[in-house]
Amino acid sequence: MLTADQVKRYLERIGCAADADRFGSGALACDMETLSRLTFAHQCAVPFETVSIYRSGKVPCVEVDALFDKLVTRRLGGFCFELNKLFEELLRTLGFDVRPCLCRAVRGRDGRMPINHRGILALIDGAERFADVGFGGPMAAGALTLVDGAEQAINDEHYTPRRGGDGWWRIDRVTRSSFDLFDDAAPVRRQTELEVCEAAVEDIDFDALNVAFSQPGTLFRDHMVVNLRTTCGHKSIMDYKLTLRENGHKRVVELADDAELARALDEHFGMVF
Repeated sequence: MLTADQVKRYLERIGCAADADRFGSGALACDMETLSRLTFAHQCAVPFETVSIYRSGKVPCVEVDALFDKLVTRRLGGFCFELNKLFEELLRTLGFDVRPCLCRAVRGRDGRMPINHRGILALIDGAERFADVGFGGPMAAGALTLVDGAEQAINDEHYTPRRGGDGWWRIDRVTRSSFDLFDDAAPVRRQTELEVCEAAVEDIDFDALNVAFSQPGTLFRDHMVVNLRTTCGHKSIMDYKLTLRENGHKRVVELADDAELARALDEHFGMVF
């Protein structure tokens, strides 16, 4: 559990200081509206980033105090095994009934993907809700209710959970975009973005994944990847290319050297290494 001071500083970090006041007074509701608001705020404040892994060459430490220091005190970002773990700890301290879950990032591709992602399940009013602040791609800008076939509108996009076999759910997305956030070819109107498993797991089950996805030969170790949602778009870096999307318009900036990269990380993502 986080301390009261850590909760206050974390909520301030994601621009939700008013929720810190409500938590302190015992008036914060652990409901779907609060979960969605905190999820969206987190996505817009704390970047998905692998610059830390790329530069250090080290496996990220996923102890809570180390994560708090990195994400809140030093105002850096992380990947899913860091971001969703600390956010889950915040939600638990606020009073939510939460647990981690194994996921597969699919993004509309054919073929079976390996388990490669950590998500969050919250039990609210007897229903499982899925929240995700740790994925650098087209994730829902709020929480989803896992009800088979129930299409849910979030920020002009529509998501439909579909129950699969052996405790798995498929999260389909309907988008109005002509291109997805990764510049893949124009997606079909509906595609599967993520698969989510309901099976009970513990923190230790993610340790091997954290190690595996930060090794040489992996995207996260070999490249500097940064993603951050904004209130009207998305910002990203892939090595020395900065991509800015706002209100449907896209601009790409080639960063000439490490100095320009450092300025872009500071200006657009609030990160100073």
